[in-house]
Amino acid sequence: MRSLNRLKWLHAFEATARHGSFTGAAKELGVTPAAVGQLVRALEDWVGHPLLHRTRSGKERLTLVTEAQDALKEITQGLDSLESGLNKLRGRQARSVVIPGCDARRPLP
Repeated sequence: MRSLNRLKWLHAFEATARHGSFTGAAKELGVTPAAVGQLVRALEDWVGHPLLHRTRSGKERLTLVTEAQDALKEITQGLDSLESGLNKLRGRQARSVVIPGCDARRPLP
């Protein structure tokens, strides 16, 4: 379960980095901006330092700290690889062979 939480944290962080705001990430992920902020803060707590510079100049502005910028490409590639793997699994299921069963009301000879 812990690894699933980290996956949620990374997904929220990656979306926040792309959109530059919790609001944009929240719209994409279908959650509230506060929920995205909590997920990103949990990731920051786990890594032990802030990942974002938070400034307010009329509009929410978030920029990545240097370490986060360096890691973002690998995080994005990792999430893309997971998505690709899931699509392959789904595709394999769609091509699976269905073996018809026998009528359970009739005894086998």
